[in-house]
Formats: sequence, C-alpha cells, structure tokens
Amino acid sequence: MSEVNIFKFEGKPLEKLLDVICSAIGTLYKPRSIRKEAEAEAYKIEIIERAKSRAVAEGNEIEADTYIRIEDRLIHREKTRQLNIDSITQIAAEQLSDEEAVSEEPVDKDWTSRFFNIAEDISNDEMQALWGRILAGEVKQPGSFSLRTLELLKNISKSEAEVFTKFAKIAIQSGNNHFIVDPDKGVFLESEFQIKFNDKLLLDELGLIASRDNLTINYQPSNDEEQTIVIYYGLKGFFLQRQKQTPKQFLGVILFSKPGVELLKLVTPEYNDKYVDKIAGLLKSEKTSIKFGDIIKVGKGQVSLANAKDL
Repeated sequence: MSEVNIFKFEGKPLEKLLDVICSAIGTLYKPRSIRKEAEAEAYKIEIIERAKSRAVAEGNEIEADTYIRIEDRLIHREKTRQLNIDSITQIAAEQLSDEEAVSEEPVDKDWTSRFFNIAEDISNDEMQALWGRILAGEVKQPGSFSLRTLELLKNISKSEAEVFTKFAKIAIQSGNNHFIVDPDKGVFLESEFQIKFNDKLLLDELGLIASRDNLTINYQPSNDEEQTIVIYYGLKGFFLQRQKQTPKQFLGVILFSKPGVELLKLVTPEYNDKYVDKIAGLLKSEKTSIKFGDIIKVGKGQVSLANAKDL
C-alpha cells in the first residue's frame, strides 16, 4: 500500500473532490486520518465492547477473548479500508491539482456511494492508481464512468488490467467507434504488440471488447463528392482525402464495448510507426491519399493537422 501524503484541498477542482469525498464518508474529510467512518461499524464495535465487558465481569475469559479478537478484526479492517480510501483520494487530488476548472455538474450520489464502497477494498498500488484516476475523471466530468463500468472494473485483476492496457494503447477512433485494427485475424497484433488470441477471449469474456470474427469499420463510396475522413489515434490522427467515386473501403477491427471505451480515458496511447503504416496501407489507394499528424481542434467540432506527413 502506498504511503499517503498530506495534500491541500484548495482550488475549485479539489474543493469539488472534497465535497464528493465528504458526501460519501459522511463527515469532514482529513487526509491520512484513520477513523471508523461508517456508523454501522462503530455501532458493531460498541455492542461488542459492551458484550466483552459483560463477559469479563462474569468471569468468562474465553468469551471475553473472543470478543476482543472480533473487535480487533473489525478495527483492523476499517483501518485498512480508510487507508485505501486515503491513498485513492490522494491520487485523485494529484490528478486534479493542475486542472483550472471542472464541470459545475455535481457527481451523482449513487455513483459516489458505489465508488467508495468498492474503493475501500482496493489495496494494490497499481489498482489504486487506476481508481484514483477514475475518481478524478468523474469529478472533472460527471458521467464519464458508468455504474456498470465500476462494477465491471471491481472484478478485474491487475493482470487482466494489464492485458486491457495493451489493447488500449493502440486504440483508434473513427466516428463513434473505438477499436484496434486487426487486418489478418491477429497475426500482425501478436507479432508487433504481443496481443494473443487468448487475450482477445479474455477481454471479450470481461465485457471490454467484442472479438467476434469479421467485424469491420466501413467507409461507403464517395459517389459525386470528395470526402475527408478523420481517424483518431490518441492526440494524433489520419486525414483520408477521398476523391469522387472512391469505392467502399473497410478495416478489419476489434471493437471496444461501452465500458471499454470509458476505460480508454485512463490509458495514454503509445504511437507505433509500423501500426501507422499498416493502417495507411490498408486505406491508401489511387483515389485516397492519407496524411498523418497532430490533431488540432479549431472549434465547432472541426480539426486540422499539424506536423503532417504524407503516407
């Protein structure tokens, strides 16, 4: 478990985070404090304490010892849970510390309750970092992570998260679809990214991708109009310049599910030149030219390319 440092909760993003924490814990939050926050747990301990005192008064040492061990177990569990919450909220605070503003929309109370009910039992450092980024993302923009995604992620192990990360690092977006390009039923993905067939089966079973055979992203014929199609690869992207009468084109893909798309926000893409060339090679034709570069937003949903190169 990572050590928790004192952090000043100052500025609107961090103040909103503090409000979210307080609404879940039910009292003023102080980093690094170790408290039995849940009234139910405190009540249990109070009842046990009374029973222990009664057993001692009656001279029943075995029963008194049992109550002592129950009380110690409850206190140890709540102490561990509080430290888990402290670590995760610390990570969220660090994520938000450089943000100048966040959405004014409040975080849903049901979401907050579900999040902290799960987070209190997350002890692995790397998984705490993941949950801390989720909390920060939801504070920044409520609705970023659904309750379904929280429940799904609750049951994912560290090794399963690492498999998802391999996929997420090469995620592509075209329109509303998020996917990785799979032109040859896994041959290129395994040789270049060590993504194996069993990895696809695993993520499909977890509900993070759809790995069915023959899934494609289709670009319909351009007919009598020229077209420009943007395909995003992280902060970079492809511009497809399609001339008139360009025939239908398609990419074989592995699609991310809705929870998978939400979790993509937590992974930084890693750019791979062979992957870029592979995608370009699948789409380039006599009637389709391709440029690749840095995506620049120019307002009203429009984008342009900087540092562009022809592929």
